[in-house]
Amino acid sequence: MLAPVAPTAYQVRLDPLPHLDVLRLRWLELQSRSHGSFFQSWGWIGPWLSLICPPPIARLLSVYHGKRVVGLGVVTVRRGFLGLGPRHLRLHEIGDPALDNLTIEYNGLLTEKGREREVLAAAVAHLALHDKRWLTFYVPGIDIDQVPMDKLRELGVGIRMRRRATHYVDLAAVRETGSDYVSTVLSPKARASVRRTARKLVATYGELQLTVATDTRERQAFFTQMAGLHEAYWTGDDDEHGAFNDPRILRFHDQLIEESNEHEGAQLVRLTAGDRVVGYVYVLVWQGVVYFYQAGIDYPRFGHCGSPGLLLLSEVIQRAMDDGHTRFELMAGESEYKRTLGMAEGKMAWMSLDRLGWRSSLRDTLRRLQGKGE
Repeated sequence: MLAPVAPTAYQVRLDPLPHLDVLRLRWLELQSRSHGSFFQSWGWIGPWLSLICPPPIARLLSVYHGKRVVGLGVVTVRRGFLGLGPRHLRLHEIGDPALDNLTIEYNGLLTEKGREREVLAAAVAHLALHDKRWLTFYVPGIDIDQVPMDKLRELGVGIRMRRRATHYVDLAAVRETGSDYVSTVLSPKARASVRRTARKLVATYGELQLTVATDTRERQAFFTQMAGLHEAYWTGDDDEHGAFNDPRILRFHDQLIEESNEHEGAQLVRLTAGDRVVGYVYVLVWQGVVYFYQAGIDYPRFGHCGSPGLLLLSEVIQRAMDDGHTRFELMAGESEYKRTLGMAEGKMAWMSLDRLGWRSSLRDTLRRLQGKGE
């Protein structure tokens, strides 16, 4: 294990974004020495840069230890007040709510394994001490264990943080019990609901079958059907919509799926009862971890059978365990189904670091007058 190194031992640069072919090679080289999430991998960052992030607002943040790159991230820069106000920095988001609806989680700088907290502290120290032009640095969806709170407090920056629970299943631990997921993890009530739903589906429509898409064409077909079911469920009369109503978001997922393979990246799973499709699950697979991204379920047809959503996710979790993965992430949020399906809980933070001074005081006053609080 690498010994902790003081942030002053690091050198930090914030440069214009290089050509994506050049950046891809740098990113993949550091990625081979990291233990990051899928959302920090080139599998996510590459499509995001090519289809979502406008190049003029993007900067490459690089952290060096000696001559070796130990941290990389893409920081976007926007200015309020018609482009005349102070700079607002974001890590792997662009500040457009419609496009940031991609909802990055397990975010952070891509770092050499073992240096996660030190590298982030060094990056913030560089911004705080050597770049006076920014007002806020927003880091969305970061694992709270990777936030170096003590170092950030020493820098004298304001820290605003919104915490959310992350529920997950330790697949390796369940596998060691020699039993299945439903019997081991779910409560008696949830277990009975899942099994009752399965029995009713089988009795009404036929045998259940879980199918994992095996090639790009099938993954894209599953995705299209999943997105349709998802949008049908979430679209309402109050201009509500789901996660896939923007064509730019759809293009992003098309490219992500195109660049994935059967072992890593975007995976699509379908549950059928007889010849009827109950629903689809969209997961992201990376280094033994399966991240639940979205689902589309035909509730109008199958809702009367009980809990088709719980059944579908239970089947997908069991499949992930059977495939040898170590962890199933249900992602951030306090939805009842996440608490029901998870066996343990972590914390994720949406963090804003503020340069202290008259501009931040004015901003905070305006926020209080608008009733926004923190």
